[in-house]
Amino acid sequence: MFRLLLVFLLLTTNLFAQAADPAQNTDAQSQYYVSDEIGVIMRSGPTNRYRVTGRLVAGTPIEVLASDTANESSQVRTADGEKGWIQSQYITDQPTVRALYAELQTEHEALKQELSDTKQQVADKQNVITLNDQLQQQVSELQNESDTLRQQNELLKGRFHKDVFYAGAFVLLVGMLISWVLSRFSMKRRQRSGWR
Repeated sequence: MFRLLLVFLLLTTNLFAQAADPAQNTDAQSQYYVSDEIGVIMRSGPTNRYRVTGRLVAGTPIEVLASDTANESSQVRTADGEKGWIQSQYITDQPTVRALYAELQTEHEALKQELSDTKQQVADKQNVITLNDQLQQQVSELQNESDTLRQQNELLKGRFHKDVFYAGAFVLLVGMLISWVLSRFSMKRRQRSGWR
């Protein structure tokens, strides 16, 4: 509890010191912001007697050019080059909630895009894994088909060899039969003609 109170006091003291005269160290840091008010009136001079030249919304980045401690005003220049005077109490060197919100929005969009890219990469990897599984299944089926065809080829080779053997044996038998028939026919002819 004591530490929390101490941190709160340090922050409060720091904020009051910055609000008292934010322009006193303009050389060290020239980037300031309009504080978290709805808006700040910018005038042509350091007091309320000068005419209003514009209005700055909270979070507008400004550069402090000069400081009038007597009137508690600072001359500032906006990013688009517009110059004027505003009360020093509305100047802070800390980014406002609006500026931080804009930064967080930008960071949020970047993270959203990164998440989307990561999801796409994961989906792509999942698609690759699925495709790989399908291809492995196809390779397995083709391997099985190749094994079946190899077995059928071996059976056909064996059957062909048997068929060739039987065909050769058949031709040999037919040849022997024809030879025997021809020899018998020739022998009968010789017997008729008287030759022995």
